[in-house]
Amino acid sequence: MRRAVVVLALFTAVVSVVPADTTTAATGAAGTTPAASATGAASTSAAASADPTKPDLSVPKDDGTKWVVGFTVLASDGLSMESRYLAYSLPLLLRDEVSGLTSHLYSDKEIDALRRLIVARQIATGEQTVTNVRKDRDALLFGDSPQTSDALKTMDLRLKAAVARGDFLRALDASLISVLKEKPVTMKSADESGKLLDAPKIPARQYCEAQSLDLLIGGSLQEVQGYLLLDLWAYSAARQEIVFSARDAARRDDLYAGAPEMGKGIAETILGRPWAMVRFAPNPPNSSLLVDGALVATGASPALYLVPGPHLIRIQAPGHAPVERSVVLESGAVAPVEDTLEKTVTGSISVGSVPEGADLYLDSIWIGKTPLVMGRPTGRSRGLLSLPGFYDLPFAVLPDSPPAVSFVLQQDLGTRDALQKKAREDFYTSFGWFAISLALPVFSYALAIDFASQRVAFLDNGDAVHAASAESARSVFGDLYYGGIAVSASLFVWMVFRIINYVTVSNGIAG
Repeated sequence: MRRAVVVLALFTAVVSVVPADTTTAATGAAGTTPAASATGAASTSAAASADPTKPDLSVPKDDGTKWVVGFTVLASDGLSMESRYLAYSLPLLLRDEVSGLTSHLYSDKEIDALRRLIVARQIATGEQTVTNVRKDRDALLFGDSPQTSDALKTMDLRLKAAVARGDFLRALDASLISVLKEKPVTMKSADESGKLLDAPKIPARQYCEAQSLDLLIGGSLQEVQGYLLLDLWAYSAARQEIVFSARDAARRDDLYAGAPEMGKGIAETILGRPWAMVRFAPNPPNSSLLVDGALVATGASPALYLVPGPHLIRIQAPGHAPVERSVVLESGAVAPVEDTLEKTVTGSISVGSVPEGADLYLDSIWIGKTPLVMGRPTGRSRGLLSLPGFYDLPFAVLPDSPPAVSFVLQQDLGTRDALQKKAREDFYTSFGWFAISLALPVFSYALAIDFASQRVAFLDNGDAVHAASAESARSVFGDLYYGGIAVSASLFVWMVFRIINYVTVSNGIAG
């Protein structure tokens, strides 16, 4: 009875140390310990100190190094068989639209929300720690093993430290938490093949926690009287709210038409800033576009999602004088860049062909039809002449190439393909015979070893007659083994000759 009174008194004293509000879950934490997302909102740097009996009064940190985006399959109950593929293909198309984005810029509002989320998750972790320490102390007090004063004292210190950590976090000025202003973007998939994430069946906040996402992009697709109703949204894990939404209603064949505009809205959400684009259509067509020193486009192609504002652009191409000028890119607009570069005095190369009129490609960029004069490249380039009814002719173009070159195109009569096919079939035939021949020495060797073993066994038993028969069989299969080796070696040489011939013919056809 006396011992029970003492235990009860100790337990009451410990409970009185813990404030009543420590069991209240932090907003958005649901009273559990959330999984750490890529934001770093559940920072481990401010977790339990090295000594759990001492209060941890360090400021939490944002340990996230990436900004993780996840696209999910659209929720699509009730779609017809002809439309079900859209639930996967539409978000996949949108993901491809923004797959080139490299970084996310945090807004001030998002940074404040992230700081609050870091604190909330730290508080939730601390509350779980308090609960665990209480359980450990209860087990120590009421367990079968006798407790010691030192063990109880350690438990008290751990409990006080956990409570102090919670009090410190609740009083903490969240602006003291250091957060990276910009993070690299990474797209999360369901597997290594790039499959979309499954449509969420739990609240978006919990889904982001489970998948360690910073931005969740999903939606729904419904079919009503021949029309498809698309509802698309993007949920921010830090702000815990929808930060982008779009709706569209169209026939099945027309639904893709709105995808580019939705992609631009999603791109701005992922970037965290406005964007601008450049439509690059230079002359010559193999020019390159550099914006503030960074290569953004080569050939006639768009430069996507640049930062709006003033920039220095440079257009350059081999054999041409570069052009530099300042431009101001407007937010949400597409600026055309269609400069024509002047040829430099480094020289030119005249390219001709027999017959004339062949298309000339330089590094996969169409230059024109022969005969023509092109600028001399500053480095090694790959030229290709193409004319219907004739075999393509590749050739190298170097800075020191002759001032005039001409090529005779070979008419496509099917003979080269026939030669290559025959060389390939000869190689396959030689390989097949070589593979078949390997069976003879392998089985002969195994049988020779087997009969040699039998001969030894017969001799040990004093059976000279059967020993002689075994020796005779061993000799026969031994001869077959050596003969098989010789045949296989000959067939191997034949196969090597055929593969060399096949490679030679193929290289001759490829130029």
